[in-house]
Amino acid sequence: MSLEKGELTMATSKEKCDVAHYGDDCITRGLKKVGICRSMLITLALIPFAWEGVAWVAGAINALWGLATNAVGV
Repeated sequence: MSLEKGELTMATSKEKCDVAHYGDDCITRGLKKVGICRSMLITLALIPFAWEGVAWVAGAINALWGLATNAVGV
């Protein structure tokens, strides 16, 4: 698949996508005016779950370290 020179793609098109209906509601338009997009809101919503994963891994490493040091008698 090759593109002709000057052919519009999704990245170069300035037209609104009729399929996705992204940005049609007043809340999305208002948030876009202050620089907040939908993907940023999704990312911010997932941060607590990511932090729980970090805390779980830290706890698992701490438990393994404790088992390893107790096994060698340090």
